This record gives sequence, C-alpha cells and structure tokens, in this order.
Amino acid sequence: MKLQKLCVATGALLLGSAGWAGPIFAPIAATIDAGGPGAGSIADTFNQNGLFTTYTANVTDFDTYIASNPIHTDIFSGFEWFSNAGATAAQVTYDFGSVRSFNALALWNEESSGIGTLDLLTSVDGITFNPLATVFPTDNPVANYSADVFTFGTTSARYVRFGMSGCPQADPGTYPGCAIGEVAFRTAVPEPATWAMMVGGFGALGGALRSRRKMAGKTA
Repeated sequence: MKLQKLCVATGALLLGSAGWAGPIFAPIAATIDAGGPGAGSIADTFNQNGLFTTYTANVTDFDTYIASNPIHTDIFSGFEWFSNAGATAAQVTYDFGSVRSFNALALWNEESSGIGTLDLLTSVDGITFNPLATVFPTDNPVANYSADVFTFGTTSARYVRFGMSGCPQADPGTYPGCAIGEVAFRTAVPEPATWAMMVGGFGALGGALRSRRKMAGKTA
C-alpha cells in the first residue's frame, strides 16, 4: 500500500511540476562556422546578456517568460554578435552539451543587421545535420526589441545550426552583415496522455505488488 501511494504521488508530483509546458533553456556553447569571427562574442547570444528580464534555465516556463515580452537592448558592445562586415550570409552552430528534446525557438533578431532568412538544421553527433525549418525573423526597427518565437514538432538533438542569409535586413540595415541578439529554446515535455499513462502504470505496479503480498500472506 505504501509503495502504491508512493508511485501515484510521484507521478502526480511530476505532472504538477511539468504543467504541460516546457522550461526555457539555452545552448552552452557555439561555433562560428562561416562569416566570422565578426564583432562581439558569440557567447553573448546565449548568456542572457542584453536581456532586461532574465530567466532561470531549465526552470522558468518558456511560454510564461515569452508572454512577459522580455526585451533585448539595442546596444551592441557586450550584448550582441555581428558577422564580418560585408557578409550577406553566416553560419553558427549551437551546442546544448547533450541531446535535448525541444519544440520552439525564441530569437531576438538584432535590430540593425538582423537575419533575413534563417535555415535551422539539427544534429545528434555534430557531423550529420538534418533540416528542421526555414523561418523569416522580424525586421526590427532601431530600438530595444522583442523576441520572435518559432515552433515546430518535437526534435531531439544536441546541435542546432543557424544558416543565416539575406543579411542585413532591408530596414534599417545600418551594418552590412548578419547579427544575433539572443537565442533560447523550449523544452519538449510529454503530452498529458503520456503522463496519465505513466501515473496509471505506477498505480498498477503498486497494485500488483500489493496483490502479491496478499497472496504470499495466504500461502504462508
């Protein structure tokens, strides 16, 4: 009985903590594959520098955070990354450190030389990359700027490659190159039905163990 209650309680705790949403997380490293080294540090595109409102990685709910409209500064130094001057395309590969399941990208598209077209590719091993999506970030005016959110089916990967082109965007395009303000991702969590099956499984396991104990008591 105690084990059954523990199993059900554990499942309920997991359900409550998940809330059917996904925590926000960021890469832990990045490599500039083409169009660099450029200006600024690529680390400033995933370390929350430049965001007026920060989050706690793997804890803060992605949707709740984005709904608060977190703004990124339009100041370059220490807060953004730019490709080499004159580059109309660039490529950056982000590394999560391990395979993660995710289903959305938040991109703060730099307001002066943002990305016109963004091809997203994913990889588990950093060698073979598969297309995920092609998206078109907002051409932000010269001012502090908000995030674009792009959603897609649940994908499991360690690496996400940003193939940037159409740089800089037409308006205002004051620097001839590609640029990134900040990136973050939404963790994909199991659907409610999946969690319900897990909790049911915990309960069934506890019930089976209880029945076995009863039978053992009768035969003793």
